[in-house]
Amino acid sequence: MRYQVDYCVFGGGMVGAACAIGLAKLGHKVLVIEPNRPDDFDPKSTPDLRVSALNRYTQSLLSSFGVWDDVLAMRAKQYSRLSVWEDISKALHFKADEIGEQYLGYFVENRILQLALLNKLKDEYADNVTVLYQSPERIKLNDSEEGGLISLDDGSDVVADVFVAADGGFSQLRSAVNIGTTAWQYQQNANVLLVKMLTEFEAATWQQFTPKGPIAFLPLFDNYASLVWYGDNELSETLKKASNSECKAKVQAIFPKVLGDFEVIDKTAFPLRRMHANQYWRKNVVLVGDAAHQINPLAGQGVNLGFKDVGALIESIKSNPVSLTNKQAFIDYERSRRGPNLAMMTAMDVFYQTFSNDILPLKLLRNMGVQIADNAGPVKHKVLKYAMGME
Repeated sequence: MRYQVDYCVFGGGMVGAACAIGLAKLGHKVLVIEPNRPDDFDPKSTPDLRVSALNRYTQSLLSSFGVWDDVLAMRAKQYSRLSVWEDISKALHFKADEIGEQYLGYFVENRILQLALLNKLKDEYADNVTVLYQSPERIKLNDSEEGGLISLDDGSDVVADVFVAADGGFSQLRSAVNIGTTAWQYQQNANVLLVKMLTEFEAATWQQFTPKGPIAFLPLFDNYASLVWYGDNELSETLKKASNSECKAKVQAIFPKVLGDFEVIDKTAFPLRRMHANQYWRKNVVLVGDAAHQINPLAGQGVNLGFKDVGALIESIKSNPVSLTNKQAFIDYERSRRGPNLAMMTAMDVFYQTFSNDILPLKLLRNMGVQIADNAGPVKHKVLKYAMGME
Protein backbone atom coordinates (compact mmCIF):
# COMPACT_ATOMS: atom_id res chain seq x y z
CA MET A 1 0.00 0.00 0.00
CA ARG A 2 1.20 3.53 -0.75
CA TYR A 3 0.17 6.61 1.26
CA GLN A 4 0.32 9.95 -0.56
CA VAL A 5 -0.02 12.96 1.76
CA ASP A 6 0.83 16.63 2.07
CA TYR A 7 2.66 16.22 5.37
CA CYS A 8 4.17 13.18 7.05
CA VAL A 9 4.81 13.75 10.76
CA PHE A 10 7.55 11.36 11.81
CA GLY A 11 6.93 10.76 15.50
CA GLY A 12 3.55 10.84 17.23
CA GLY A 13 4.64 11.88 20.69
CA MET A 14 3.35 15.00 22.39
CA VAL A 15 4.91 17.51 20.01
CA GLY A 16 4.42 15.46 16.83
CA ALA A 17 0.76 14.73 17.56
CA ALA A 18 0.12 18.43 18.31
CA CYS A 19 1.79 19.39 15.03
CA ALA A 20 -0.47 16.95 13.16
CA ILE A 21 -3.56 18.60 14.67
CA GLY A 22 -2.31 22.04 13.66
CA LEU A 23 -1.69 20.91 10.09
CA ALA A 24 -5.08 19.18 9.91
CA LYS A 25 -6.79 22.37 11.07
CA LEU A 26 -5.21 24.07 8.05
CA GLY A 27 -6.87 21.46 5.83
CA HIS A 28 -3.77 19.43 4.97
CA LYS A 29 -3.67 15.68 4.40
CA VAL A 30 -1.43 14.31 7.15
CA LEU A 31 0.07 10.96 8.04
CA VAL A 32 1.63 10.30 11.45
CA ILE A 33 4.16 7.51 11.94
CA GLU A 34 4.56 6.47 15.57
CA PRO A 35 6.27 3.21 16.62
CA ASN A 36 4.56 2.91 20.02
CA ARG A 37 0.85 3.11 20.78
CA PRO A 38 0.28 4.55 24.27
CA ASP A 39 -1.75 2.49 26.73
CA ASP A 40 -5.35 3.54 27.24
CA PHE A 41 -6.15 5.65 30.28
CA ASP A 42 -6.94 3.79 33.47
CA PRO A 43 -8.04 6.09 36.30
CA LYS A 44 -6.94 3.47 38.83
CA SER A 45 -3.38 3.30 37.55
CA THR A 46 -0.43 4.93 39.30
CA PRO A 47 1.23 7.89 37.55
CA ASP A 48 3.85 7.35 34.88
CA LEU A 49 7.46 8.15 35.64
CA ARG A 50 7.82 10.70 32.84
CA VAL A 51 5.95 13.95 33.51
CA SER A 52 6.19 17.46 32.09
CA ALA A 53 5.58 20.92 33.54
CA LEU A 54 3.26 22.69 31.09
CA ASN A 55 3.21 26.48 31.04
CA ARG A 56 0.45 28.88 30.01
CA TYR A 57 1.53 29.06 26.36
CA THR A 58 1.32 25.28 26.01
CA GLN A 59 -2.01 25.19 27.81
CA SER A 60 -3.37 27.89 25.47
CA LEU A 61 -2.15 26.02 22.38
CA LEU A 62 -3.72 22.77 23.59
CA SER A 63 -6.97 24.60 24.34
CA SER A 64 -7.03 25.98 20.78
CA PHE A 65 -6.67 22.40 19.56
CA GLY A 66 -9.58 21.28 21.76
CA VAL A 67 -7.32 18.98 23.78
CA TRP A 68 -6.79 20.67 27.14
CA ASP A 69 -10.20 19.75 28.58
CA ASP A 70 -9.53 16.14 27.57
CA VAL A 71 -6.29 16.20 29.56
CA LEU A 72 -8.05 17.61 32.62
CA ALA A 73 -10.77 14.96 32.27
CA MET A 74 -8.03 12.35 32.80
CA ARG A 75 -5.60 13.83 35.31
CA ALA A 76 -3.19 16.70 35.88
CA LYS A 77 -1.84 18.63 38.87
CA GLN A 78 -2.01 22.39 39.11
CA TYR A 79 0.75 24.15 41.07
CA SER A 80 0.85 27.71 42.37
CA ARG A 81 4.38 28.17 43.71
CA LEU A 82 7.93 27.42 42.57
CA SER A 83 10.74 27.71 45.11
CA VAL A 84 14.47 27.53 44.41
CA TRP A 85 17.27 27.48 46.95
CA GLU A 86 20.73 26.35 47.88
CA ASP A 87 20.23 27.35 51.50
CA ILE A 88 16.53 26.92 52.34
CA SER A 89 16.65 29.97 54.63
CA LYS A 90 17.53 32.07 51.57
CA ALA A 91 15.00 30.64 49.10
CA LEU A 92 13.68 32.37 45.98
CA HIS A 93 9.89 31.97 45.72
CA PHE A 94 7.83 32.48 42.58
CA LYS A 95 4.17 32.71 43.54
CA ALA A 96 1.21 32.92 41.19
CA ASP A 97 -0.65 35.44 43.34
CA GLU A 98 2.29 37.87 43.05
CA ILE A 99 1.20 38.57 39.50
CA GLY A 100 -2.54 38.20 40.07
CA GLU A 101 -2.76 34.59 38.85
CA GLN A 102 -4.25 31.54 40.54
CA TYR A 103 -1.61 29.08 39.36
CA LEU A 104 1.74 28.85 37.54
CA GLY A 105 1.19 25.74 35.46
CA TYR A 106 0.36 22.04 35.47
CA PHE A 107 2.26 18.81 35.84
CA VAL A 108 0.97 16.24 33.33
CA GLU A 109 2.16 12.73 32.58
CA ASN A 110 3.66 12.55 29.09
CA ARG A 111 1.55 9.53 28.16
CA ILE A 112 -1.67 11.23 29.26
CA LEU A 113 -1.00 14.25 27.05
CA GLN A 114 0.08 12.10 24.10
CA LEU A 115 -3.05 9.98 24.48
CA ALA A 116 -5.32 13.04 24.55
CA LEU A 117 -3.72 14.38 21.35
CA LEU A 118 -3.88 11.06 19.49
CA ASN A 119 -7.49 10.52 20.56
CA LYS A 120 -8.35 13.96 19.19
CA LEU A 121 -6.77 13.03 15.85
CA LYS A 122 -8.79 9.82 15.75
CA ASP A 123 -12.09 11.31 16.86
CA GLU A 124 -12.18 14.64 15.03
CA TYR A 125 -9.58 14.62 12.25
CA ALA A 126 -9.88 11.14 10.80
CA ASP A 127 -10.79 12.57 7.38
CA ASN A 128 -7.49 14.44 7.22
CA VAL A 129 -5.13 12.42 9.40
CA THR A 130 -4.00 8.80 9.41
CA VAL A 131 -1.96 7.49 12.34
CA LEU A 132 0.16 4.41 11.70
CA TYR A 133 1.67 2.63 14.69
CA GLN A 134 4.64 1.20 12.87
CA SER A 135 8.41 1.48 12.63
CA PRO A 136 10.24 2.63 9.50
CA GLU A 137 12.25 0.08 7.55
CA ARG A 138 13.86 2.54 5.16
CA ILE A 139 14.01 6.31 4.71
CA LYS A 140 14.90 7.63 1.27
CA LEU A 141 14.84 11.35 0.66
CA ASN A 142 15.45 12.59 -2.86
CA ASP A 143 18.46 14.77 -3.65
CA SER A 144 16.05 17.19 -5.31
CA GLU A 145 13.29 19.16 -3.60
CA GLU A 146 10.61 16.71 -4.74
CA GLY A 147 9.74 14.94 -1.54
CA GLY A 148 10.81 11.53 -0.44
CA LEU A 149 9.69 8.10 0.62
CA ILE A 150 9.53 6.13 3.85
CA SER A 151 9.06 2.37 3.74
CA LEU A 152 7.33 0.85 6.77
CA ASP A 153 7.73 -2.51 8.44
CA ASP A 154 4.50 -3.84 6.89
CA GLY A 155 5.77 -3.14 3.37
CA SER A 156 3.77 0.08 2.88
CA ASP A 157 5.33 3.22 1.45
CA VAL A 158 4.73 6.82 2.45
CA VAL A 159 5.23 9.64 -0.03
CA ALA A 160 4.87 13.21 1.26
CA ASP A 161 5.46 16.73 0.04
CA VAL A 162 6.88 17.67 3.46
CA PHE A 163 8.28 15.59 6.31
CA VAL A 164 8.14 16.88 9.88
CA ALA A 165 10.85 15.37 12.08
CA ALA A 166 9.32 14.98 15.53
CA ASP A 167 11.18 11.80 16.37
CA GLY A 168 13.33 12.96 19.26
CA GLY A 169 16.92 13.85 20.01
CA PHE A 170 18.39 11.02 17.97
CA SER A 171 16.13 11.77 15.00
CA GLN A 172 16.38 9.32 12.11
CA LEU A 173 14.78 11.82 9.79
CA ARG A 174 17.24 14.57 10.72
CA SER A 175 20.11 12.19 10.02
CA ALA A 176 18.57 11.10 6.71
CA VAL A 177 18.60 14.66 5.42
CA ASN A 178 22.13 15.27 6.77
CA ILE A 179 21.38 18.06 9.22
CA GLY A 180 24.27 18.25 11.66
CA THR A 181 24.08 19.01 15.37
CA THR A 182 26.11 20.52 18.17
CA ALA A 183 25.72 18.27 21.19
CA TRP A 184 27.27 17.05 24.41
CA GLN A 185 26.42 14.91 27.40
CA TYR A 186 26.28 16.53 30.86
CA GLN A 187 27.82 13.41 32.42
CA GLN A 188 24.83 13.26 34.72
CA ASN A 189 21.51 11.45 34.85
CA ALA A 190 18.14 12.58 36.07
CA ASN A 191 17.04 9.91 38.53
CA VAL A 192 13.26 9.98 38.86
CA LEU A 193 11.42 8.36 41.75
CA LEU A 194 7.64 8.07 41.87
CA VAL A 195 6.52 8.35 45.48
CA LYS A 196 3.27 8.24 47.44
CA MET A 197 3.32 10.99 50.04
CA LEU A 198 2.34 9.98 53.56
CA THR A 199 2.23 13.56 54.81
CA GLU A 200 0.34 16.55 53.45
CA PHE A 201 2.03 18.79 50.90
CA GLU A 202 1.26 22.03 49.09
CA ALA A 203 0.44 22.37 45.41
CA ALA A 204 3.96 23.67 44.96
CA THR A 205 7.19 22.52 43.37
CA TRP A 206 10.69 23.18 44.66
CA GLN A 207 14.27 22.65 43.62
CA GLN A 208 17.40 22.64 45.77
CA PHE A 209 20.88 23.02 44.33
CA THR A 210 23.72 20.91 45.69
CA PRO A 211 27.37 20.71 44.53
CA LYS A 212 26.60 17.39 42.84
CA GLY A 213 23.47 18.66 41.07
CA PRO A 214 19.87 19.66 41.80
CA ILE A 215 17.19 17.73 43.64
CA ALA A 216 13.52 18.53 43.10
CA PHE A 217 9.96 17.81 44.19
CA LEU A 218 7.09 17.74 41.66
CA PRO A 219 3.53 17.33 43.00
CA LEU A 220 1.22 15.00 41.10
CA PHE A 221 -2.46 14.06 41.40
CA ASP A 222 -3.90 12.62 44.63
CA ASN A 223 -0.99 12.10 47.03
CA TYR A 224 1.58 11.12 44.42
CA ALA A 225 4.71 13.09 43.67
CA SER A 226 7.85 12.83 41.57
CA LEU A 227 11.32 13.27 43.02
CA VAL A 228 14.16 14.20 40.68
CA TRP A 229 17.74 13.64 41.78
CA TYR A 230 20.60 14.62 39.47
CA GLY A 231 23.66 12.40 39.79
CA ASP A 232 26.41 10.50 38.05
CA ASN A 233 26.24 6.97 36.66
CA GLU A 234 27.35 5.51 39.99
CA LEU A 235 24.35 7.02 41.77
CA SER A 236 22.00 5.79 39.04
CA GLU A 237 23.35 2.26 39.32
CA THR A 238 23.07 2.35 43.09
CA LEU A 239 19.43 3.48 42.97
CA LYS A 240 18.64 0.98 40.22
CA LYS A 241 19.89 -1.96 42.32
CA ALA A 242 18.40 -0.71 45.59
CA SER A 243 15.05 -1.84 46.94
CA ASN A 244 12.31 0.76 47.33
CA SER A 245 12.93 0.97 51.07
CA GLU A 246 16.67 1.38 50.48
CA CYS A 247 15.95 4.16 47.96
CA LYS A 248 13.80 5.90 50.54
CA ALA A 249 16.66 5.88 53.05
CA LYS A 250 19.06 7.32 50.47
CA VAL A 251 16.59 10.07 49.57
CA GLN A 252 16.02 10.97 53.21
CA ALA A 253 19.78 11.33 53.69
CA ILE A 254 20.03 13.92 50.90
CA PHE A 255 16.67 15.65 50.47
CA PRO A 256 15.61 18.43 52.89
CA LYS A 257 13.22 17.68 55.75
CA VAL A 258 10.54 19.81 54.05
CA LEU A 259 9.93 16.78 51.82
CA GLY A 260 8.08 14.89 54.57
CA ASP A 261 7.34 11.18 54.73
CA PHE A 262 6.72 9.04 51.64
CA GLU A 263 6.75 5.59 50.10
CA VAL A 264 8.78 4.83 46.95
CA ILE A 265 6.62 3.25 44.24
CA ASP A 266 8.87 3.12 41.16
CA LYS A 267 12.06 4.59 39.73
CA THR A 268 13.98 5.22 36.51
CA ALA A 269 16.85 7.32 35.17
CA PHE A 270 17.69 9.05 31.90
CA PRO A 271 20.89 10.78 30.75
CA LEU A 272 21.06 14.56 30.47
CA ARG A 273 22.08 15.87 27.06
CA ARG A 274 22.25 19.18 25.24
CA MET A 275 21.76 19.18 21.48
CA HIS A 276 20.98 21.86 18.93
CA ALA A 277 20.48 21.24 15.23
CA ASN A 278 22.68 23.36 12.98
CA GLN A 279 19.60 24.22 10.95
CA TYR A 280 15.89 23.62 11.45
CA TRP A 281 15.07 22.56 7.89
CA ARG A 282 16.64 21.22 4.75
CA LYS A 283 14.98 20.43 1.45
CA ASN A 284 11.51 19.26 2.42
CA VAL A 285 12.25 18.22 6.02
CA VAL A 286 11.55 20.50 8.99
CA LEU A 287 12.49 19.79 12.62
CA VAL A 288 10.39 20.38 15.74
CA GLY A 289 10.82 19.66 19.43
CA ASP A 290 13.62 17.38 20.57
CA ALA A 291 14.61 16.66 16.97
CA ALA A 292 15.70 20.30 16.79
CA HIS A 293 16.91 20.87 20.35
CA GLN A 294 17.44 19.13 23.66
CA ILE A 295 17.85 21.20 26.80
CA ASN A 296 18.87 20.66 30.38
CA PRO A 297 15.48 20.00 32.08
CA LEU A 298 16.44 22.26 34.99
CA ALA A 299 13.44 24.59 34.69
CA GLY A 300 11.08 22.19 32.91
CA GLN A 301 11.13 24.23 29.70
CA GLY A 302 11.98 21.46 27.22
CA VAL A 303 8.53 20.35 26.09
CA ASN A 304 7.21 23.92 26.25
CA LEU A 305 9.87 24.96 23.73
CA GLY A 306 8.65 22.10 21.54
CA PHE A 307 5.08 23.34 21.66
CA LYS A 308 6.29 26.85 20.83
CA ASP A 309 7.95 25.29 17.77
CA VAL A 310 4.60 23.81 16.78
CA GLY A 311 2.77 27.11 17.17
CA ALA A 312 5.38 29.02 15.18
CA LEU A 313 5.55 26.42 12.39
CA ILE A 314 1.78 26.26 11.97
CA GLU A 315 1.52 30.07 11.84
CA SER A 316 4.34 30.25 9.29
CA ILE A 317 2.71 27.62 7.05
CA LYS A 318 -0.64 29.37 7.39
CA SER A 319 0.96 32.61 6.15
CA ASN A 320 3.10 30.99 3.43
CA PRO A 321 1.87 27.58 2.26
CA VAL A 322 4.83 25.35 1.45
CA SER A 323 5.43 24.23 -2.14
CA LEU A 324 8.31 22.89 -4.22
CA THR A 325 9.34 26.43 -5.03
CA ASN A 326 8.37 28.21 -1.81
CA LYS A 327 10.05 27.38 1.50
CA GLN A 328 9.51 30.80 3.05
CA ALA A 329 7.46 29.24 5.85
CA PHE A 330 10.48 27.18 6.91
CA ILE A 331 12.73 30.25 6.78
CA ASP A 332 10.31 32.26 8.91
CA TYR A 333 9.90 29.39 11.35
CA GLU A 334 13.64 28.96 11.84
CA ARG A 335 14.16 32.69 12.31
CA SER A 336 11.44 32.85 14.95
CA ARG A 337 12.51 29.82 16.98
CA ARG A 338 16.24 29.07 16.67
CA GLY A 339 17.39 32.19 18.53
CA PRO A 340 14.97 31.91 21.48
CA ASN A 341 15.66 28.18 21.83
CA LEU A 342 19.42 28.79 21.87
CA ALA A 343 19.01 31.59 24.43
CA MET A 344 17.00 29.34 26.76
CA MET A 345 19.50 26.49 26.39
CA THR A 346 22.40 28.81 27.21
CA ALA A 347 20.59 30.36 30.19
CA MET A 348 19.94 26.91 31.67
CA ASP A 349 23.60 25.96 31.20
CA VAL A 350 24.80 29.12 32.94
CA PHE A 351 22.35 28.54 35.79
CA TYR A 352 23.41 24.90 36.09
CA GLN A 353 27.15 25.63 36.07
CA THR A 354 26.79 28.52 38.52
CA PHE A 355 25.15 26.35 41.17
CA SER A 356 26.84 22.98 40.57
CA ASN A 357 29.99 23.58 42.61
CA ASP A 358 31.07 24.16 46.20
CA ILE A 359 33.44 27.12 45.78
CA LEU A 360 32.92 29.25 48.89
CA PRO A 361 33.14 32.79 47.38
CA LEU A 362 30.79 31.80 44.58
CA LYS A 363 28.46 30.14 47.07
CA LEU A 364 28.22 33.38 49.06
CA LEU A 365 27.53 35.37 45.89
CA ARG A 366 24.86 32.85 44.83
CA ASN A 367 22.95 33.09 48.07
CA MET A 368 23.22 36.87 48.01
CA GLY A 369 21.94 36.86 44.43
CA VAL A 370 18.99 34.64 45.35
CA GLN A 371 17.98 37.00 48.14
CA ILE A 372 18.24 40.01 45.85
CA ALA A 373 16.20 38.22 43.17
CA ASP A 374 13.48 37.33 45.68
CA ASN A 375 12.97 41.04 46.33
CA ALA A 376 13.44 42.22 42.74
CA GLY A 377 9.79 43.19 42.28
CA PRO A 378 8.96 43.99 38.62
CA VAL A 379 12.07 42.19 37.29
CA LYS A 380 11.17 39.03 39.20
CA HIS A 381 7.58 39.25 37.95
CA LYS A 382 8.75 39.63 34.35
CA VAL A 383 10.96 36.53 34.65
CA LEU A 384 8.03 34.64 36.16
CA LYS A 385 5.68 35.63 33.34
CA TYR A 386 8.27 34.60 30.74
CA ALA A 387 8.74 31.19 32.37
CA MET A 388 4.97 30.78 32.51
CA GLY A 389 4.74 31.40 28.76
CA MET A 390 2.79 34.61 29.23
CA GLU A 391 5.39 36.82 27.49
